[in-house]
Amino acid sequence: MTADAGLTVTEPDIQAAADALAVGNAALSRACSHAVGMGDDHQCFLYDLAHTASALRICDSLVAWGALGDAEARLACGFIADALGEFHARLFAREAQWGLAPGALDDARDFVAAYRDPAYVATLAGLDAPSHLDDDFELVAETFRRFGEDKIAPAAEHIHRGDTDIPEDIIGGLAELGCFGLSVPEEYGGFASGSESDYLGMVIATEELSRASLGAGGSLITRPEILTRALERGGTEEQKKHWFPQIATGETMVAVAVTEPD
Repeated sequence: MTADAGLTVTEPDIQAAADALAVGNAALSRACSHAVGMGDDHQCFLYDLAHTASALRICDSLVAWGALGDAEARLACGFIADALGEFHARLFAREAQWGLAPGALDDARDFVAAYRDPAYVATLAGLDAPSHLDDDFELVAETFRRFGEDKIAPAAEHIHRGDTDIPEDIIGGLAELGCFGLSVPEEYGGFASGSESDYLGMVIATEELSRASLGAGGSLITRPEILTRALERGGTEEQKKHWFPQIATGETMVAVAVTEPD
């Protein structure tokens, strides 16, 4: 396979991806053990550690997904190589802080070099891999994709360039589709049943809306999702009864305030 005339591109190799990922996971495990007991004085390092751990957990799932077909394998190899490359960038010249020796990721170097190569990455542009979703989730994806194309995409540039409020017809339309209640428990007027499918439905809807605009589409779901999870775990029953129904219908829009390290 070639990206341009005369330019040879590496074929995907899921076993090589799994082997390289094992190197990354071993280093991550040692770093996590090293981090036990660290507190506020190490916020920046702990942030990098958490970010890396999240990325490698995604890579773990992509190994199995990448075995489903050629397109899946190509995307999986590219993502895993990029995640390991980012891990190395965070680690470089800071190995002691991570509790690792220099060269902890060296055994993954050849894999990262091959699948982070610009020629390989160029082959991923526009690659269409099957979703492997069941019929119900395919319907969720189609519904929110159509809404994004019809309602959000035409307004997205104006919203971003003018820093304007999101139009009420977008908020109202998403409320009618039930998107604000995707993470709200059923007993409080939402659609969450407590199963893992709740998360998948939210992720699919967020992804499809973000195709049109992250700021004017996808983030409208993530904010209530974050608050809902926090309120479900730490809120009182009175708070849940008061806020959950309002969040589910879109009557009350929520925001999230996050502090940065230091």
